[in-house]
Amino acid sequence: MYKKYIMPIIVLLIMSVGLRWLDLILTGQIGFIIITVLRALLLFWFGLTLNVTHRRRNETWLRKVIISFVFIFFLVWDLGYIMIPELKNLFDSIGLYGYIVYLIYTYCGWDFFD
Repeated sequence: MYKKYIMPIIVLLIMSVGLRWLDLILTGQIGFIIITVLRALLLFWFGLTLNVTHRRRNETWLRKVIISFVFIFFLVWDLGYIMIPELKNLFDSIGLYGYIVYLIYTYCGWDFFD
């Protein structure tokens, strides 16, 4: 019961308090980069805590590599290091920005260990 219900809530509390505290301390461009990377990593960690089953459905390493590349791509995209205008127009037209990217981080964390 602890791992299924309490651990995700603890992770969310740590995320919210930690990011709020760091947002007050870190300023400027480097602060933005650090906050974005920490937000992505903490949401990935939250996704890991959602997976409480011990039975693996698929034991391939290729899937984990693909999930890692998707995670890194969206992290670099969120930081603004990749700017492909056609891809940005596509993401904007389907609504893939902001909070949806954060849900992708969480899904990648959950799916990485599923």
